[in-house]
Amino acid sequence: MDDTLLSYYNRELSYVRKLGAEFSEQHPKIAGRLRLDSETVEDPHVSRLIESFAFLTARIRQTIDDSFPELTEALMGVLYPEFHAPYPAMSIAQIRVIRKTPSPQTIECGRKLHVKGEGYGDCVFSTCNELEALPVTIENTRVVNAPAKAPNLVLPGKERLLVKSVLSFDVKPFESAKVAEFKNDSLSLYIDGQSQLTFKLFEYLMQGTLGITIAKSAMDPNPICLPANRLVASGLLRNGEVYGDSFDGRTCVTYKKIMDFFAFPKRFLFIDLVGMREIWPLFESGFSVYFYFDETDPELVQGVDETTLQLGCVPIVNLYEGRIEYIGAKEVNLESKLEVHRSLADYADVHHVSRVYAKNNEGETKELLPFYGSHRQAHSTDSPVYWGLRRENTRFDNGRVSAGTDTYISFVDTKFEVVNLQSDWLIGADVICNNRDVAAKLPFGSELPHTDFIEGGAGMRVKLTIPATSTISPKLKSATRWQLIAQLTLQSFAGKDGLGVLKESLRLYDLVGTRESQSMIDGIINMHTSPSTARIVQQGRSAICQGTKIELEFDEQFYSGSSVVLFGHILDEFFAQFCAINSFTQLSIKIKQKPGRLIECPPRIGFQQLI
Repeated sequence: MDDTLLSYYNRELSYVRKLGAEFSEQHPKIAGRLRLDSETVEDPHVSRLIESFAFLTARIRQTIDDSFPELTEALMGVLYPEFHAPYPAMSIAQIRVIRKTPSPQTIECGRKLHVKGEGYGDCVFSTCNELEALPVTIENTRVVNAPAKAPNLVLPGKERLLVKSVLSFDVKPFESAKVAEFKNDSLSLYIDGQSQLTFKLFEYLMQGTLGITIAKSAMDPNPICLPANRLVASGLLRNGEVYGDSFDGRTCVTYKKIMDFFAFPKRFLFIDLVGMREIWPLFESGFSVYFYFDETDPELVQGVDETTLQLGCVPIVNLYEGRIEYIGAKEVNLESKLEVHRSLADYADVHHVSRVYAKNNEGETKELLPFYGSHRQAHSTDSPVYWGLRRENTRFDNGRVSAGTDTYISFVDTKFEVVNLQSDWLIGADVICNNRDVAAKLPFGSELPHTDFIEGGAGMRVKLTIPATSTISPKLKSATRWQLIAQLTLQSFAGKDGLGVLKESLRLYDLVGTRESQSMIDGIINMHTSPSTARIVQQGRSAICQGTKIELEFDEQFYSGSSVVLFGHILDEFFAQFCAINSFTQLSIKIKQKPGRLIECPPRIGFQQLI
């Protein structure tokens, strides 16, 4: 129950007592025996009646007030549905094959994992990306200052490379592994460890890498030399689809990346060494990989060890497909609560509804459409039935303490008036579910929580590398007014107030609202936009394109345990979403503590880089 009801109750109780006292004084013959005044009621029976009446009127008053943002809630649910769905718990899972496995094993995107802790409840997580689990291990991971024992890095056009430090590790195949038959084109690595170390290493790999070598040993006279662009920040490139294919494509991937950056930034710490398909057959007994950096850092030299780079990792999210308990037509009143069928877990919420349908006694199924939505099909009846949703944050689930978000469904006609359903109808729905606040309560450490595939998974072992994050309940009711207005008005970053508009926009997507996340927004200290031009060449023809150059300056002191480079790349995609047709945006990143260094992002049109 919402705590605001108490405020309504106290106001109504005070008003009834005051009004009753005045009425009793003005009409003593009629109401004198009630013995009322503005502070106390002498008769306990009258007192209970007044308190009950105050409770009912408080509930009515709250319902009336809550009805005002119904339109904004509906519009936000259509235009920006991610704001009204619970932000699900997430973690990183490591999936390793047993040592007898001869070849890589593919784990598809969306594979379900059962995560449980005795006495805490069960959770169902889904993998967010496809993963190739390799029958190899990584050993001897370290960072050393130059001069280091490493092969000579020779790249075309780069004769004098000033190497200041080297990151290296050994790749050792299992005895049963047939490395020459590996077909995967990338070696995917996850940077694990304390945030202060992992994000700094991520920045070195993405911005400070001069080149890469792959060799049999440090003394190999014929190493394979690769340019730095063979290293890809795969955590950013994998469409940011932490939610899978949620909301039928009605959400912008970049907006979800910003939410993830504030709520779960470690999910971006994936890097891929690409172009490996031709390299595997050359090193059947294993090889060493060397990354050459243009800077050095004592924290990396001391902190990087064998646990820093991990294989077989994938981000997972507490979302899974489910269905609701059928609702009979006679059970439907003004609205009905959607109860998730609890075949996989005891605690479950509706994250979002995929489909609503009705079944009759003859087994016929009729799909029902949302009232707020694009209806591409015509109804065959004269009295169509639509459905609408309402959400409510709660702290209990069927009498048990569990914070979450309840979802209620109502059925209306084209005038948004409640309709009576056919008596033989059973209402069902396909939904995407999450497990309320259970994931954050699971124990971590000493092989806990227990994690395994729900189906299949023979010959593979699964564990969580970090504790699951907390589920974040959406801001509902009156908060939707500002959300909608801000989304529609905070769309221009030009002019003197551009920096303020940018910060207000980012605060919309900061769902956690912690001091750390607010500090990262405040760390953007300067912004400047200017017209720019670039040449486009396609099919042998060239043209000049006009766009906008954006310069952002960051104060690195605000990003302890985070990354300016990562934040900048996400903002690069964010600005490109506001790009007009036949135009582009180009972001430049300056760091206050490094005045001579400028990070230039390529020109971008939407999700594509300008050719």
